[in-house]
Amino acid sequence: MIARNETIFKWSLYAAATALCLLVQTGFLQRLEFWGALPFLYPLLAVVPATYEGPLAGSIFSLCVGLVSDLLLPGPVPCLYTLIFPLAGLCAGLLSQSWLPAGFLCSFVSAAAAFLLHGSFRCLILWMQGAAAWEAGALVMVREFCAAAPFVIPLTLLYRSVFRKTRFDD
Repeated sequence: MIARNETIFKWSLYAAATALCLLVQTGFLQRLEFWGALPFLYPLLAVVPATYEGPLAGSIFSLCVGLVSDLLLPGPVPCLYTLIFPLAGLCAGLLSQSWLPAGFLCSFVSAAAAFLLHGSFRCLILWMQGAAAWEAGALVMVREFCAAAPFVIPLTLLYRSVFRKTRFDD
């Protein structure tokens, strides 16, 4: 069993890696535009670590990323990311434990699922407000995913290095 100090060290490294990614997102990527959309790394930050940590720890980490995202980003619904990201983290953790081993392909599929979940929920909110936004919302979701997809590789490398550094064999 992992000792308490080792657990604290592990999740501190995950938090530091995520904080670094958030800094890059807000300081640099907000100024770039690809295919008519800004790269949106927040869903990736929620699901890539979950592919390595599994469903329970991944969901809890994704919940924390969702809380931070809701504090940093304005949204149409309060707690939007707090509701969506734990579900995306759970799906990513289950995917990595059952069908695909944690790695680039699993991270890519998990990121696609996270963007699909996020885009669907935003379209549902707009539809409930009386706007017919399914087609436009799907187009925005695809553009955001295409703009963020190249960042799956460096984020997978970053979180894999944290996972390997903090993996303690019993």
